[in-house]
Amino acid sequence: MFLEFMTPEAFDALVIASVVIGLAIAGRRFRLDLRKPLPEDAPEWARRRYDSSRASSPGSES
Repeated sequence: MFLEFMTPEAFDALVIASVVIGLAIAGRRFRLDLRKPLPEDAPEWARRRYDSSRASSPGSES
C-alpha cells in the first residue's frame, strides 16, 4: 500500500502543519485588512475612530 508511511505521528505532524500554515495565512490577511483605508460609504463614527488611530500611531507625520 502506498500510504504505509502515514504513521499516527506523521499524520499528527501533517495536521499540525496545516493548522499552523492556515493560522499564518489568516493572520496575514487580517493584518492586511486592518491596514486598508476605509471605504467611502463608511459611517462617520468609524471615520473618526480611524482618523484618531492613524494620528496617534508611531511614525505618523502630523
